[in-house]
Amino acid sequence: MNDISEILRELLDRYSNTPEIDQEFERMRREIEGFEEEYAVWCEENGYNVKDGYRDFINEIVESQDSFWDNYQEFGNNI
Repeated sequence: MNDISEILRELLDRYSNTPEIDQEFERMRREIEGFEEEYAVWCEENGYNVKDGYRDFINEIVESQDSFWDNYQEFGNNI
């Protein structure tokens, strides 16, 4: 079984938050046998809808990273 969360993190690392990440994830959904079913289970377990749950998860990661750097700079730790 695929770890959908880990796959999405890897895609984010590889493609950043660009349209390519959406294209690659959609390709995986179409071409990898059983992936769509695993993704549907992941969505249900994590409270996402199947249509755009992956995108919501990615956006949460990006916002979390942005928040980390905002807090880091707020406390006088300029890069």
